[in-house]
Amino acid sequence: MILLSFTVRNHKSICDEVAVDLTRPALKTLQPKDGNWSAVSYPLAGIFGGNATGKSAVLDAFRYAFTAVRHSATVWQEAKSMRRAPFKLDGSSQTSTSLYELDLVHDGRRYVYGFEVDRDGIKREWLRDVPSSRWRTLLERDREENVLTFHQSLGSKIEVTPRELVLSRALLLKDSPIHAFARDLVESFDMVLVKDSHRTARLASLADSLADGDVTFADLEALLQVADIGVMKVDIEETNIPERIRRAVRRFERDLREEDDKDASAEGQEDGDEEQEELEAEELEQVVRRLLFTHQGTADDCPPFSVEEESDGTIAWLAIAVPALEALRGGGLLLVDEIDASLHPHLLEVLLGAFADALVNAHHAQLIFTSHESYVLSPLSEVRLEPEQIWLTDKTNEGVTELACLADFPKHPDANVAKRYLTGRYGGTPRLSPSLFATLVDTGEVQQ
Repeated sequence: MILLSFTVRNHKSICDEVAVDLTRPALKTLQPKDGNWSAVSYPLAGIFGGNATGKSAVLDAFRYAFTAVRHSATVWQEAKSMRRAPFKLDGSSQTSTSLYELDLVHDGRRYVYGFEVDRDGIKREWLRDVPSSRWRTLLERDREENVLTFHQSLGSKIEVTPRELVLSRALLLKDSPIHAFARDLVESFDMVLVKDSHRTARLASLADSLADGDVTFADLEALLQVADIGVMKVDIEETNIPERIRRAVRRFERDLREEDDKDASAEGQEDGDEEQEELEAEELEQVVRRLLFTHQGTADDCPPFSVEEESDGTIAWLAIAVPALEALRGGGLLLVDEIDASLHPHLLEVLLGAFADALVNAHHAQLIFTSHESYVLSPLSEVRLEPEQIWLTDKTNEGVTELACLADFPKHPDANVAKRYLTGRYGGTPRLSPSLFATLVDTGEVQQ
């Protein structure tokens, strides 16, 4: 999958429609004449802006769209209402639809896939492609018009519930003509968050991947040596989970299910719990795995470091570098929120440089990141982002996120983009009030 653009409306702090465009200005037609999509799309895009201006909301809209394709036909069906996150600061947005649209390339062909959701479920859904020189409609769905039509090339109609996407259902139907398209979407997408809980889950998953052979110790040790943080060897420690702990986990999960299903009959609850407990006994991991790190210069009689003893920088690098390596090896789209958190600017350059280098990034993997780090925009940075690769968020007085591309601003050939960004020439910088802070320090209270 190669992403060309993403459009969203009415999601978290995003009220009006905004779009992130990864196409180069050279693309003037529906498709490149030579069929080389890598040459007409960017592998990198950065979203910059002050705190609480909506950078993370843009990435979260991506996450919602891809997660809806993966789970709306399965996990989401268990919820009592449609999962969504509309803009909250005006009443009309709560009842209005939220829109998500992906313009992308799958298997060398251009597609547009999108959907609209409201509190009742899927209101609209569409899929179009460009088989030759014009758009062709493959799927059209409209709840108000009671329409669900498929192009004849897709064969039989796919039945769906009001709260599941056709593409999500197709993901489960391996004989569906659009199954491969749906699978490419969900398998080509990954997202790294800055939250400690997310990083912890990442490292736990990494330990399992090492044990299963999906990632090698050589890969991990090489990535740590790239960061030059003194780690020379990685091991896994495995600990059996006591049976009493596994029973407690099963009881806890059963209690959660019962709380969510109070309307079920007592007999039905008992039978369902017994079956689920049998499944959990088979599926619940009986081994806890954790990573251990041996540092350069460590004495032979000294124990290795656990994850909890490692620096935030080491943890942040591992949480980002491993999914980045996977994307570079196989292609796809990687989103990283606050990419500069706990990473030195030069280490950040290593990561961005790998995606920018066509020799390293042979599969045209794409990285979209958010950052406060103006160093990436400065002349000192070895990774030069074109104006079309730089996006800026700002927030209106009404709390609405606005998204603009640097290319839309007047061009200044000799301008220092980082300096102009920090001085607010492009917007998207924090609105600071030094005098207010000084008043707090001097008096302990804010003068009204």
